[in-house]
Amino acid sequence: MRVEITDAVIPAAEIVAGIKAGPDGAVCVFDGIVRDNSRGRKTLHLDYEAYREMALEQMRALAGEAVVKFGVRDVSLVHRLGRLLVGETSVLVVVASAHRGAAFDACRWLIDTLKKTVPIWKKEQFADGAIWADGEPFPEEQRVSGLASQRVGGLAEQVDRPGEEGGRASLDNPPFAKSAKDGAPGSVGVRKMEAGE
Repeated sequence: MRVEITDAVIPAAEIVAGIKAGPDGAVCVFDGIVRDNSRGRKTLHLDYEAYREMALEQMRALAGEAVVKFGVRDVSLVHRLGRLLVGETSVLVVVASAHRGAAFDACRWLIDTLKKTVPIWKKEQFADGAIWADGEPFPEEQRVSGLASQRVGGLAEQVDRPGEEGGRASLDNPPFAKSAKDGAPGSVGVRKMEAGE
């Protein structure tokens, strides 16, 4: 199993070639690349940040779970951090298996679960501004009259999101709090605002 977080260019072809073995009948690849637009806006570049230690630990657990859950032989899971330009690979998921169905299912499950659970955040830099995007819609049950509340470092921050596609945040700051001790991102819980707050 190859599980990495890197600041360097991801050698996708090398990783795909390196995972192939005699028992495999299929290798499924998800190569997530930076596109030149998002939600109708021209993208200049993306900046990725992570809570590295936690993200790497969670990625290892996901890779191991995929092997057991889908019965695949091997998994490579690599995510890049830092500034990425249009066309560059941000995340690579490669699954080797005796059968294509298991390889497809595991690959899809890995990228979807990684995007939802692993503490990696991206800032989309557009020609006309920037936003931090988590890649997932803001939960409907957490919306309060067009306002979303995030608990950041013990303080509630309200972000107005009326009519925003997918409920994505329009923040200049990342959706996490940095620890005063080590500068590492902390976790964020999303909750409803209580009356009087």
